[in-house]
Amino acid sequence: MIAGLNLKTEGESFIAILDDELELLSVETNEEIVDNLPEELQILAVNAPLERVEGLTDKEEELMEEGYQFTPSTHETDLNRRAVHLQQMLFEKGMEVEVIRFDSMLTSKELAIDGDSALESYGIETDGINSAEDFDAVLGAITARFYQQDQCKDLGIQIPENINQNT
Repeated sequence: MIAGLNLKTEGESFIAILDDELELLSVETNEEIVDNLPEELQILAVNAPLERVEGLTDKEEELMEEGYQFTPSTHETDLNRRAVHLQQMLFEKGMEVEVIRFDSMLTSKELAIDGDSALESYGIETDGINSAEDFDAVLGAITARFYQQDQCKDLGIQIPENINQNT
């Protein structure tokens, strides 16, 4: 079982849990996130830097060199703190979930996902997706799926291998 988390620094955050069906949830606190994640969750893709850093990481520099546009870790310090705290809470609860970083814009671009019909081509039911925040959480779940299938490039952010590279 995999999930994507569109983590926010304030207000609601959005979870997309992907198993046989898609389940979408909105939560406000890290405690609510941990309480709503299934025990059998294997991979959680989060739209936040997962390590505390000063300046660009080596992998972020590599991302820039390859021409990717993204928000560096140094610009998301509050989101980073929340993600690090969430990881600690998952560990303390004994959940053996692998937490990876994703970027919704990079996943969308690499996999040519620009709307409901594109999501449906990946086997995702779109009936319950009611907002851009839900959509981004689903992109996280798709990134987790590609990661689980060893179809991601790790540049500090997991970049799913685009369709053209898989054919």
